[in-house]
Amino acid sequence: MTQISANISPETRDRLERYVRARGMKKGFVIEQALLHHLQAIDEIPEEVVIPPRLVVTVASGERLLERLASQDGPNRAMRELFGEDPEPAPSNS
Repeated sequence: MTQISANISPETRDRLERYVRARGMKKGFVIEQALLHHLQAIDEIPEEVVIPPRLVVTVASGERLLERLASQDGPNRAMRELFGEDPEPAPSNS
């Protein structure tokens, strides 16, 4: 057996502790199973569809995001296509 040390956030530690306590499991077992699951998924899932668990927002991208949220603009063509909507809605008759 090899021991691995890792720094994790207090929130992650608390979630792990609640999980193992509720199920009567050992932390080491849960961590190894989670790591094996993650590595298997990385091997089997195409890289372009893997969504990171954390997104990093820069100051510039955060400002653009806030501007977009505050705007009254509807979804753009790419967003409508993503959700399977008609990319060019028919003009309203009102």
